[in-house]
Amino acid sequence: MKKLLIILISIITLTSCDTEALDPGLNPVAGGTGGGGSVDATLIVGNWLYTDVETNTTTTTTVSGTPVSITASVEYVSSNAIMTFNADGTYAITGDLEFEVFNQGVSQGNQTNTFNDLGTYTVTGDILRFNSASPNNVTPFDDTTTLTITTLNTTDLSIDINGLSTQTAGGASIEILIDGFTDFERQ
Repeated sequence: MKKLLIILISIITLTSCDTEALDPGLNPVAGGTGGGGSVDATLIVGNWLYTDVETNTTTTTTVSGTPVSITASVEYVSSNAIMTFNADGTYAITGDLEFEVFNQGVSQGNQTNTFNDLGTYTVTGDILRFNSASPNNVTPFDDTTTLTITTLNTTDLSIDINGLSTQTAGGASIEILIDGFTDFERQ
C-alpha cells in the first residue's frame, strides 16, 4: 500500500502545476470569474516554453476512520516543453519537463515527464480549461485542478493550480490536494 501511495503521489504531482500571486499583466474586467479578474485571452495565442513549476501535494488516505497523510512536492530542473495555444481554441504541448521529486521532504531524484498532447482550451475570466483529445490525456493538467491565470502579457504566462480530488480504492478513501504554480515564457 505504501508503494502504491508513493506512485500515486508521483503521478499526481507529475500531472499538476500551479502559479504565483496576481500580477498587473492581468487586465481586470467586470464580470470575470475565478479569481475575479479577466484576461485578454488573445494574448495567450502563441508558443510558450515551460520555465518553472512547483507543486505541493498532500494525499490523505482514510482507512477505518484513521487518516494518514503523505506530502510530496516537485521543483523545476529544466524543460524544452512547448505549449502552443492557437487562435481557433486548440492547443498542443510537446517536449520534456525535468523536475526533482520530494516525498515527505526527502529527494527522490530527478524525473522527466514527456508531453505529447493536443486538444481544445477555453479561457473564462481568468480560468483556463483544457479538453485533451488524446486517449491517454497526457496534458500536464488534469480535470480535477482549477487553473487560474495570474499573469498573461506579451512575454509571460503564469498559472496557479489548485486541485482536490477524492477517490475510493480497496475500501479506503483517498483525498489528494494539490497546490502550486507553473510559469511560461513566450517563444
